[in-house]
Amino acid sequence: MLDLTLRDVRGVSITFAKSTHTAIVGPPASGVSTLLRLIAGEIRPESGSILIGARDVTRLTRSRRPLLYATHDIDAPQRWSVRHLLVASVRQRSLDRIDRQREFDLAVSKWKLESLADRTLRTLSSSESTRANLARIELLKPAILVADRVVNHASLADDFYRILRVMGTTVISAPASTYELGFTDRVIVIDAGRVIQDGTFSQVYREPVSVAAAQATGDVNLVPVTVRGKSVESVIGNWDVAEPPFQGEGTAAIRPEEFEVAAKGEESDVIFGIEEATFHGDRWRATGILTGNVSLTVSLPRETAVHKGRLLALRYNPKRIKLLPR
Repeated sequence: MLDLTLRDVRGVSITFAKSTHTAIVGPPASGVSTLLRLIAGEIRPESGSILIGARDVTRLTRSRRPLLYATHDIDAPQRWSVRHLLVASVRQRSLDRIDRQREFDLAVSKWKLESLADRTLRTLSSSESTRANLARIELLKPAILVADRVVNHASLADDFYRILRVMGTTVISAPASTYELGFTDRVIVIDAGRVIQDGTFSQVYREPVSVAAAQATGDVNLVPVTVRGKSVESVIGNWDVAEPPFQGEGTAAIRPEEFEVAAKGEESDVIFGIEEATFHGDRWRATGILTGNVSLTVSLPRETAVHKGRLLALRYNPKRIKLLPR
């Protein structure tokens, strides 16, 4: 398998190590999709170079680069059937007839496409189209996959990225949801066309360097704060920090799971009124409005009695709150 390197392409220099999965994220219009298209050869950079292994591919068209560029929209005529799509994909590899048939059958079974085989691509629902697209990618077995929001259904991400890891594919992706970030080796955050943070998902999630990085990596509460000396003031309470990162106005970035329901008789940090709630996985995701029209989202244990209008006493650990300058 191959690694891929950008050298000063629109001011960005990155090396994507072979057989690893790197996600590129950022706020809307941050330049993520443009960067993927540059890597794939959809557009040509005005300066800098792109290397795959030791080979400079900067001037090569997409079709001549040893990679696969994929989006949620299947790159094939919409009149094709799913069978036609998968047969055309497996035929691009050097396999004999028996092996081609075996891999075709495995892909159809794995992605549950038996009933869709003779349907045309234009008649597929969003989830059906995604499954056909993932089967196509698996059959092509790319050395490098540049994927722009390919997995629009989180339930399919686990199997898909597990397969790519077994194949040793170098994956460079713009994920369709933050759920996919848990399958990556590395997360790069881009804002206004420049790299602002680079690390593991856990590192970026826990220690975002900006509001953009916090929002790009998961649900987060953004609470206005004022820092005076070592004291932080906000609508969810006041606390002290030993070494404040700034003075004056700023934002506290707090993940929903950082709030805990105060035990009976325990002092609380904030009184939270539930406006609405949904159930995700094995926990409640509840949202309410605080003083100053600040919206707060908290993650609550499944055994919590949740209903509109209920008041909950919550606690949080100030040491786990990230303070970000305005």
